[in-house]
Amino acid sequence: MTTVALEAEKLNHHPDWSNSYNKVSISLTNHEAKGITQLDFDLASTIDKIFKD
Repeated sequence: MTTVALEAEKLNHHPDWSNSYNKVSISLTNHEAKGITQLDFDLASTIDKIFKD
């Protein structure tokens, strides 16, 4: 979670998190745009790369 949080901060993106026992959920949306933006896709791609390692 820390690695993802640091990457999100670099992108100035602040996702909604939920952490329960051994599961983490991350919600990527832009409340101002009222939907998904390119920034959401960029962070999702970064998160995928982090968890593949």
